[in-house]
Amino acid sequence: TIRVDLKRLDKLINLVGELVIAESMVFRLLKIKNVENDNDLERKIHHLQRVSSELQDVAMSVRMIPLAATFKKMIRLIHDLSRKSNKRVNMRLVGEETEVDKNVIEQINDPLVHIIRNSVDHGIETAEERVAVGKPETGVVTLEAKHEGGEVWISISDDGRGINRERVLAKAIEKGLVVGDGAEMTDEEVYQLLFEPGFSTADKVTDISGRGVGMDVVKRNIEKLRGQIDVESTVGTGTSITISLPLT
Repeated sequence: TIRVDLKRLDKLINLVGELVIAESMVFRLLKIKNVENDNDLERKIHHLQRVSSELQDVAMSVRMIPLAATFKKMIRLIHDLSRKSNKRVNMRLVGEETEVDKNVIEQINDPLVHIIRNSVDHGIETAEERVAVGKPETGVVTLEAKHEGGEVWISISDDGRGINRERVLAKAIEKGLVVGDGAEMTDEEVYQLLFEPGFSTADKVTDISGRGVGMDVVKRNIEKLRGQIDVESTVGTGTSITISLPLT
């Protein structure tokens, strides 16, 4: 491996982007001038397209680094949260070798920390509560990454109590975020209320959550990266939050 100034890499990637645009403009001009019947020229154009496409892929991959280091930091976080909350929690990592753009790595850390804090505080039950409902004493938070259709998906899921739809709705109605009783809202729409500024279902402020920094900050940071965030939850079974981001 060699060290390369990030500005040089950015310049390389920008130049490759310009090359791909120039190649497509030439190709379009030749089509307009109706020179498609020239088989030799067509072969050369397709060769140019293939080379510029491969060059673009290689240039993009130079900025890609695995999520492993970021994911491994979360193991320490889980240990700390487990101790502070007096809950038994393990972390499972899946797909930590998945690669993303260096800029994404730098900006994904804080959202992951916040979501994992919520999973432990709001999601995972105490050992006694888990045993009472037939679950193992130790809860599990799974952090998973994978490539999916030109995007990277990072999901944080827990096997905890799930999101109480009625509790979220009641809080949203109290804050004036929902008109009426919200009965016609889908579960997905109700879960999106969690991302409203200042929204929290925490009854009291703890070291872990309820400190006034809500999930709206997480959503804002994800949207800055042109990504989106989705929530799925089943009461009694757990919650899964999926962040989908462009690769670069």
